[in-house]
Amino acid sequence: MLVAHLCPAGGIFIVSEYLTAPLFAVIIGISMGVRLDEHRPPAGTFLLDNLQRGLVLVVLGVLLQSLYSQINVVLPYLGVLVIVLAPLALLLHRVPVLTLGIAGALAVVGPLVAERAREASITVAGGMPDVLGWVATGHSYRLVSFLPMALGGLALASVLRRAARPPEGYVVAGVLFVLSVAAYGLGRGTPDGSAAYSGTTAEVVGATFLATAAVVASCVAVDLLRRVGAGAVLGPWLSTGRLALTAYTLQILYLTVIQIAVGPRRDDTWLILGSTTLVVVGGCWLLERRFGTGPLEWAIHQLRPTPRPEGRHEATSSDGAGAR
Repeated sequence: MLVAHLCPAGGIFIVSEYLTAPLFAVIIGISMGVRLDEHRPPAGTFLLDNLQRGLVLVVLGVLLQSLYSQINVVLPYLGVLVIVLAPLALLLHRVPVLTLGIAGALAVVGPLVAERAREASITVAGGMPDVLGWVATGHSYRLVSFLPMALGGLALASVLRRAARPPEGYVVAGVLFVLSVAAYGLGRGTPDGSAAYSGTTAEVVGATFLATAAVVASCVAVDLLRRVGAGAVLGPWLSTGRLALTAYTLQILYLTVIQIAVGPRRDDTWLILGSTTLVVVGGCWLLERRFGTGPLEWAIHQLRPTPRPEGRHEATSSDGAGAR
């Protein structure tokens, strides 16, 4: 995220342009699948929880975009994704093959929907252009591109623990990376291309494979570091991952402060990248060590609905305490 937004150089760092936003979408799909498989929340609770979460992302994203314009804030697009993906996850999380089939179909249909929506948006006035942008017409991000990526993550969730365990993890990550390169390579030979953020079929498929490869490779790397006793070095980075919403917000707020202090200027410099990384990673690490979570994660947790007991009355134990 930070490299994609702030890195001044090309070369190998250009990979971040292809990876960052798809990785958000894939992880959202994985997290929904894992929660459904391991925690089995009631359907109503799951849907309401994700509706609230999605609306928070939309509102927060709009506010952050109004503060800082040099970054196209991805949060509203992810908020719409969370809301739309939740009912699909309920239906599909136990059938990964079908999930992949639907993801592939959406990767083909999505660019056509975006094209038609852009044509239709010319005649739309008022607040609808924002909604159309989040769904289909966005220049860099759009639901129709994110949804197949998230479904790819949802399919991966059911096999992630097994697929990311060495030595299988090396093979899985390698195969996914090769498939990603192949998709991008084939797409470059088509009229639509496969450029980052383009939303073409080749870009969506390639980005999905690349992001899922990154997830598997990260799981393998974390496991290996812990096995050799170097797990402590992961602390700040894992904290940033667990406090992802706070991290994203810290980034925008810090860049806004710099802009107010020194005036408008390009933000893609090594100094800004380094200082922002220090603020975001260090801030998330300190917040989690001191409070156990971040302020935005805490707020969303407080909004999470409490599931109702299954029976009309809770069973009670012999001492009168509620049995759970």
